[in-house]
Amino acid sequence: MKRFLLLFFCLIIGNSQAQNIFINEVMTSNASTIADDDDSYEDWIEIYYTGSIAFNLEGYGLSDLPSNPYQWVFPEYWIEPGDHLLLWCSGKNRTDINYPLHTNFKLSSSGETITLTRPDGTIQDQYLAIIIPTDFSYGRQSDGAAAKVFFQTATPGDPNNTVQGFSEILNPPTFSVAGGFFTNPFSLTLSHPDPGVTIVYTTDGSDPDITNLGGTTYSYKNTYPFDPGTLPSPTFFSNSFTSSAYSSPLNIVNRTSASNDISMISSTYDSDPSYYLPNFSIFKGTVVRARAFKAGAWASKIVTQTYIVSPQGQNRFSIPVMSLSVSENKFFDYNDGIYVAGVDFDTWRTNNPTLEAPYSFAANYDRTGDQYEQVGHVNYFVNGTEVMNQQLGIRINGGGTRQFPNKSLKLYARSEYGSSAFNYSFFPTESYTSYERLILRNSGSDYVNTYYKDAFTHELVRGTGLDTQAYQPSIVLLNGEYWGLLNIRPRYDWHYFNQRYGIAENEIEIIGDGYYVDTGSDAHFQALFSYFQNNSLTPTSNYDYIKTQMDVDNFRDYFITNIFIQNTDWPGWNTYFWRKSTTFTPNAPYGNDGRWRTAIKDTDAGFSLMLDVNDHNTLEFATALGGPDWPNPEWSTLILRRLLENDSFKLSFINRFADMMNTYFLPSRVVGLSSQFAMGIEPEISEQIARWHAPFDYAWWVHSQDVIGSFANERPAYQREHIRLKFGIASDVNATLDVDDATHGYVKINTIDITAATPGVSTNPYPWQGIYFHNIPVTLKAVPLAGYVFSHWSGDVSGTNPEITYTPTADFTAVAHFVSTTQGQPTTPLYFWMMDSNLPNNTPLTAMNSTYEVATEGIINYTSCLVGYPFTSAHPSWRKASMERRNSPTPLNYIPEANNNVPFATANMLGLQIKQPFQAQGQENKMVFNLSTMGYKDIQFAFAAKNENAVDGLLVEYTLNGSTWTTQGLSNATLPLTLDFQLFTLNFGSIPGVSNNPNFKVRIRFYGPNLTQDLGNRVTFNNFSLLGTPITLDAPEVHSSTFIVYPNPTTSVVNIDYDVAEINYTIFALDGRVLQSGRVNDHQVALTELPAGIYLLQLEAEGRTEVKKIIKK
Repeated sequence: MKRFLLLFFCLIIGNSQAQNIFINEVMTSNASTIADDDDSYEDWIEIYYTGSIAFNLEGYGLSDLPSNPYQWVFPEYWIEPGDHLLLWCSGKNRTDINYPLHTNFKLSSSGETITLTRPDGTIQDQYLAIIIPTDFSYGRQSDGAAAKVFFQTATPGDPNNTVQGFSEILNPPTFSVAGGFFTNPFSLTLSHPDPGVTIVYTTDGSDPDITNLGGTTYSYKNTYPFDPGTLPSPTFFSNSFTSSAYSSPLNIVNRTSASNDISMISSTYDSDPSYYLPNFSIFKGTVVRARAFKAGAWASKIVTQTYIVSPQGQNRFSIPVMSLSVSENKFFDYNDGIYVAGVDFDTWRTNNPTLEAPYSFAANYDRTGDQYEQVGHVNYFVNGTEVMNQQLGIRINGGGTRQFPNKSLKLYARSEYGSSAFNYSFFPTESYTSYERLILRNSGSDYVNTYYKDAFTHELVRGTGLDTQAYQPSIVLLNGEYWGLLNIRPRYDWHYFNQRYGIAENEIEIIGDGYYVDTGSDAHFQALFSYFQNNSLTPTSNYDYIKTQMDVDNFRDYFITNIFIQNTDWPGWNTYFWRKSTTFTPNAPYGNDGRWRTAIKDTDAGFSLMLDVNDHNTLEFATALGGPDWPNPEWSTLILRRLLENDSFKLSFINRFADMMNTYFLPSRVVGLSSQFAMGIEPEISEQIARWHAPFDYAWWVHSQDVIGSFANERPAYQREHIRLKFGIASDVNATLDVDDATHGYVKINTIDITAATPGVSTNPYPWQGIYFHNIPVTLKAVPLAGYVFSHWSGDVSGTNPEITYTPTADFTAVAHFVSTTQGQPTTPLYFWMMDSNLPNNTPLTAMNSTYEVATEGIINYTSCLVGYPFTSAHPSWRKASMERRNSPTPLNYIPEANNNVPFATANMLGLQIKQPFQAQGQENKMVFNLSTMGYKDIQFAFAAKNENAVDGLLVEYTLNGSTWTTQGLSNATLPLTLDFQLFTLNFGSIPGVSNNPNFKVRIRFYGPNLTQDLGNRVTFNNFSLLGTPITLDAPEVHSSTFIVYPNPTTSVVNIDYDVAEINYTIFALDGRVLQSGRVNDHQVALTELPAGIYLLQLEAEGRTEVKKIIKK
């Protein structure tokens, strides 16, 4: 009896203690609040226990599925009174009580019911589905209490009553008119469905704040002690920003006539800033920002709209407009503003009364780091349409150019600001659709000249393999005021290399200016540099080792570029080297092999900016000993000096320099590209000059372009002279390269293909001329196009080897000759796919019909690894794992006769891409080609393809019956890809069953180590073709006939006109098989049972036999 009473007492105690267990706090979207034991930000649930003795949670269930209350079951875990047990909802399913506990499910940020269930099946506690914003939590205001609230500051593992809770999170106000461009004034209404809220708004760019209805005043200066011996000015000015409670519609008008505001505040340490403060009313848009407030509730998100009213409407500006709004004290306050010289410069001058003002590091705008990131908002307009509207972080960017009046800015997308990316394709030269970091660049040292030089230089060498920054000029409005031209550029950081090469933040090593470590460790670089210091590269073995540590071709192009453009703010500065932190992996995807590579950076000093001459010997400068601390100290020239000790690198350097001067740096290309950049901003440059006097004036801007033009025309001769002097070369030699027929093939010299796809090569390049060097061997390679093979060389070179090395001692000519493929090879195109502008742009495709076919239409059917493909533009997976058009032409496998005999140069060719990811949820991307071969043999499938950092290669299979896939008989079913287009030819001629087969199909799949990656990379294809040889019968077709057969081609029946009473027919396949026979009835023969193809129709009547070739579509 005592035992029973004791057991009963324990059960009563246990049940009573169980009543004291609560789901106390929940976070369903943890972006930055607290990291788990793997340092990842996972969702979480907090359990709180109010009992008086320890309680065992073993057997309790936790679930986000009402149908499965024991989705995750607690292990034996004794929770102590007053404990806050944090459970990570990570899906990692960890139940070892000695470590943090993880459930086997994750929480949805869209809201779902969370249930804690007792072992007996009854509900212990439950939270009904509710949407909780990112980094907010939802829970009990007092631990274990009934009332639940939202917490802007979560308290995982701690009591909830230490922070304020909010009864609700308000929805934002509604604007009656969305932001954009307008020709006439209008009234703007703000509204909210809750009559109890107060709508607070601003029109000065500041955050709407119900506590700032009276306004906030800040101080600034417009005069600073620039000259030695002067003291800080005692004169301050004041400005303010104010929030207003909405009560009636707002009048949105053209505000240009309003007084200038923040544009009249000094942004430099000048004693007299009047040279850049506008003396006229600058253009002004209207930025309206609004937020809903209510007692006890968390205020809504801020809604920001920009209204640009002018007679020109959306034609007011010719380029995209970026409207930035920020509380102005964050930029212009004397003590805290990051855009002004401020207190920091006055302090510096007080401490250094006799020194000249420094170039940098002495003003508020020189402040760096997270603590100086200011939160603002951006509205971005393209062609008058808003394409981006989000909160962001803003910092000042640059080195010495921070002192310029119109400053470069860094833009940060972060999850705590609402979005971790800027989701827009800013740059026409890139296909990426989102960026985490951007720069608004003031053109650096080129600030008062062309205002595009660095971007132009990057575009000049885009495609060489060097990392470059794309470019989009924009007009910036700051709090509605015209702020002028700033160039949008992607920022070099780990996000950049993750986007392009899939390198994680903890895997990247970056060495920046002065060889100082920027990101990661510099140990590997220091070891490499030490090797350069202590070892000559004359021995081949030493050079071979260096090639495992750095991409020497990449560094070669980097040195050549900076030398040619005469960059004299380098090599002791403006350097940028990077690598993936791993041991050398030879076959890794590009950028992932552990070798150092370079990125072009801050080339504003090039093209005569700092020297006003075009003949500076930058080659000697970049290899000099004993240089000054800046710009070319001896340590900064070591790498190139050592590399040039090796004969192999020296030859490569000389020839690649010649190649690039004959293509990338060809005067006509440089001048044309510069003009293209100038034309892009010419409609805006006068207003930019009036606002900032940068460039100085319009005439100077034109002169700055002329400087580039003169440099482009004069520099090559000087550069060749410098090369000859450096390497003891006697003279230049002129090379003339030609082909017997440009539709048969092309010539490659050293590193460049002489085709229109190569920068600087004309659309009809032959005969092509380039300048090379006396007694420096060049490599020539003849590359045949589809249907041709190389025959021989003629001119000053000879031989039948398609690739030869020739050492010129005088001007020379080389002509490559090609002949048709030998008999027995397929000669007839059966199918061809021409990817041109008829394909829709930015559109995920599921199929593509052949653009040329001899009979039935060929079809590419595409299957994506993502279920639900294709997606609309509103879906987060839009343009992922997709087949799309791509601008990437190549002459490889181009067949003019399958494209109306249009030559490659004028073919308007684009391309076709398959985008990451290539695998997901057990599915894969694949392409299936439906290729009936009826009537043909000697089948050959060919195409051009290249990898753009997505996969290692292709897997090719085929089917004879439409369903069973095999590689049997294929000698090259696995096709490794490179970064350059390759021609792939698959010969099916010897495989039984391929010829004359209506069900023949080819399938392309993909292989590689990271097929699930989603970095926006791709595989690009072009010029798919199927060739064959017609199958013929011995019986000739009779052309003189009393039988008339029509229509031909046909889709179902043929009609036969004849004058005899009775006629018999037999239908043969082209290989002689009898497919159908009988008597002709009602002058018709039905072909409905036959697949599409080419057939022979034999007709017999009154002893006469005739054969007709017929085509069924």
